[in-house]
Amino acid sequence: MRIIYHDCYNEVYASDPAASAGRLESIQIELGGIYDFVEPELASEDDLRRVHTQSHIESIKMNPHLHEIACLSAGGAIKAAQMAMEGEPCFGLIRPPGHHASSDHCWGYCYFNNLAIALAKLREAGLIKRALILDFDLHFGDGTDNIFRGTNIRYFQPGDRGQGFIEEIEVVFASESNYDVLAVSAGFDRPC
Repeated sequence: MRIIYHDCYNEVYASDPAASAGRLESIQIELGGIYDFVEPELASEDDLRRVHTQSHIESIKMNPHLHEIACLSAGGAIKAAQMAMEGEPCFGLIRPPGHHASSDHCWGYCYFNNLAIALAKLREAGLIKRALILDFDLHFGDGTDNIFRGTNIRYFQPGDRGQGFIEEIEVVFASESNYDVLAVSAGFDRPC
């Protein structure tokens, strides 16, 4: 497995808690030396426009440093998706997060919807038609749900926070297996 990562993800890019220094260091330390790390490139404006309006993109550009890090995060998701489609297991250790970013607005420390951008790029390239997104963050990914509602890309977040969590995921996987790709939105604020 390869880890999609860039040292810039450690930079403080905003005043919110998700942008605090040290947020990725423990994960990076644990995975370093075990897995190969691969650096992504910035997502292009064309990549962003697959899911975001121009006015939303322009609003993020008002903070050039944040815009660069957010484009690098989206680029990390694109790189992970492309590698996965080539049969190479990978994990995107990226930030800022993205699942609260809708087409024309954002909140919850998310600026661009990384996973949505990556899947939209795969779909436009003809590599996928249908996808299932598993989001196991504590919070509902309203941005991802809004972007893909009514399409062949299904957003799923298990509702059960207790013992039925894994069983709910298994039921969905067993009943909905005709997807080209399973994409995982792996937020890290779900309690154990």
